[in-house]
Amino acid sequence: MSEQIAIDLRVLGHSFRLASPPDKQEELQRAAQLLNEKYDEFRRKAPRMEPSKLIIMVALELMQEVLSMNRSLQQYGHCERLLQAILEEVEELTE
Repeated sequence: MSEQIAIDLRVLGHSFRLASPPDKQEELQRAAQLLNEKYDEFRRKAPRMEPSKLIIMVALELMQEVLSMNRSLQQYGHCERLLQAILEEVEELTE
């Protein structure tokens, strides 16, 4: 089992103590920071919206970003396979 360290985070006004591998600590802190920033952005746009609804809106936007990145990665993978096939054909033609 990998080593875990305790990390204290402040997310959306709440304190959390989590166990994390040392090499993931900075990434986890950055994720909390981005979540707080995104929440604050939504709160500025809709100051009267209930906090629970703001959290849902933030979650939906973040998931849209994840889906978009996954789609981009899939397209990249497809392009990479296509390029590899073209290179193999060129090699066969030059032999």
